[in-house]
Amino acid sequence: MIFLLLITCCLSFLFSQNYAKDKSKGIKLYNQGKCVEAKKMFQSASKRSDTPKQNDLNTWIKKCNNCINSKKETSTTLKNNTKKATSTSTISKNNTKRDTPTTSTLRDTTKTEPSSTNTDKMNDEKVELSSATADTILISYDQTFTVNGVSFNMVFVEGGTFTMGATSEQGKDAYKDEYPTHRVTLSDYYIGETEVTQTLWKAVMGSNPSYFKGDNLPVENVSYGDVQAFITKLNQKTGKIFRLPTEAEWEYAARGGKKSKGYEYSGSNNIGDVAWYYENSGDERLNDDTWNADEAVKNNCRTHTVKTKQPNELGIYDMSGNVGEWCYDWYGEDYTTYARTNPKGPTSGSRRVFRGSFFAFITADISGRGSSNPSLGSTYIGFRLALGITTTDATANDVKIESSSPILSNQTFTVEEIEFTMVAVEGGRFTMESSRDGNVAHIVTLSDYYIGETEVTQALWKAVMGNNPSYFKGDNLPVEQVSYEDVKTFITKLNQKTGKTFRLPTEAEWEYAARGGKKSRDYTYSGSANIGDVAWYYENSGDKLLNDGDWEKNNGIIEYNCRTHTVKTKLPNELGIYDMSGNVEEWCSDWYGKYTSNAQTNPQGPSSGSYRVYRGGSWFIVSANCRVFNRGYNEPSGRYNFLGFRLALSK
Repeated sequence: MIFLLLITCCLSFLFSQNYAKDKSKGIKLYNQGKCVEAKKMFQSASKRSDTPKQNDLNTWIKKCNNCINSKKETSTTLKNNTKKATSTSTISKNNTKRDTPTTSTLRDTTKTEPSSTNTDKMNDEKVELSSATADTILISYDQTFTVNGVSFNMVFVEGGTFTMGATSEQGKDAYKDEYPTHRVTLSDYYIGETEVTQTLWKAVMGSNPSYFKGDNLPVENVSYGDVQAFITKLNQKTGKIFRLPTEAEWEYAARGGKKSKGYEYSGSNNIGDVAWYYENSGDERLNDDTWNADEAVKNNCRTHTVKTKQPNELGIYDMSGNVGEWCYDWYGEDYTTYARTNPKGPTSGSRRVFRGSFFAFITADISGRGSSNPSLGSTYIGFRLALGITTTDATANDVKIESSSPILSNQTFTVEEIEFTMVAVEGGRFTMESSRDGNVAHIVTLSDYYIGETEVTQALWKAVMGNNPSYFKGDNLPVEQVSYEDVKTFITKLNQKTGKTFRLPTEAEWEYAARGGKKSRDYTYSGSANIGDVAWYYENSGDKLLNDGDWEKNNGIIEYNCRTHTVKTKLPNELGIYDMSGNVEEWCSDWYGKYTSNAQTNPQGPSSGSYRVYRGGSWFIVSANCRVFNRGYNEPSGRYNFLGFRLALSK
């Protein structure tokens, strides 16, 4: 009897295992559009399951039947319309790809001659009929690209007009920033089939910043600036001009574009079909109505492999869950009622938009909006790519800041045979923020000025002052152990020797230059999302690579000879300026004071105070304190081997 029970249990276990495998294969085939093969797998699984599981499988079999019937109808319609179109002209797939067609017959003329030097691969050609002209066949392509052996798909989105914002199917609990609804018209574009995965990020960047690790999980914990760095490198590798989607492009694609069925979520009215979110992303099922962040952590709510939920009407995955997704736009609190064509959001702001819900949050309608500090990454925010059809579409993400005058030229000066270069910074407007005082962001407008290409070196200090106070000695090392008063004395003597009026930069000038001015890519550090590319700091300034987490224990600073390094040995930022996130921190002219939210023009800081501001990172501190917006302050008489300066000069 015991033997029979064991046999029964083993058979039950094997049937359960085979059921799970068949169902998993079926779902994978269904998501690939292979509905006939998927149906067979679900039918096979059904033979190995009990009644409750069979009910679930019957639902999947029904979906497969709908898919198969839909494809038959599409094939018949396409065949009939193709015959109709060919009564006036004959279009063959091969000839269309070879010959240059008119814009009225081929949607994307740039793909007629694929470059042999690119790593791009074109596949999954789709023939679609224009809703505007039934007799004209429009040929569009989804595209597959490959980078360092990693492939990713871009889905073609035919442009159109839609109502953006909290439309009726989005429910009655929409937030204020989803109103008013308004009409938007978009041109054709491409958007990522999935969120950018960690394997693609690693293929481009060589690193993985994500909190939840897995090659086919969406990349997260990336700032807006990090994303721009990724896109820059991706474009260099592919020869394309990828970008982030605008907020309008994101919502139109999430709604299903011209194929939209008016769902509340992207691809379904049942969020569980299409999204990983608070209720279903953890070890146990939770309840939306009792959302609690601590509960999400306890339940191991997390990201999941892309493309494991159903796609939307355009074949795009995970737009209602997994991770929120950065968009190009600055965040504006309210929409306007008037119609827009290819909108790109406000011209400036302090926060960037992200769209879609994520693994640790409650359901999010398609119209739901989020915003975040562009300098910070989060475990719940990733992104997907967009690609314009034309060159003008593709430049939508170029950062533009208002100009106050024509572009200036860099200048080189010589004192006692020691040369130093001042970099021209074209004035403009930017959002200045703080690592202290509650991150009070405010708009600042600056006039043109010059700033030192490097920190003042010991060679230049000696040429002017005749001495060298630095702790770490070397002509091309930055000068340090100089107080604010020492620096003022140096500048007075330098001005006497040159006939110029050099000075310290204001705190606002320093940050604007560190961010890259008009050429800013919103990097976390000055010139890169990867601090090691642009800065000497605690981890890399010694003889051995250290760990940021050991800094408070004072581990390795003396033992491994952490120190300053020769200027210009790391990469420059967007303006060609070096070492603004490391080597030594730098005195600014301002007295230290808390920021206000008021917009300012050429601010000089408080009129008095006890401490002077210094900015930037140094060989001595951890990466978190090397970000472009970090502030420090000290008594004007203080001298430290991690504190130096760079010069400024008014136009």
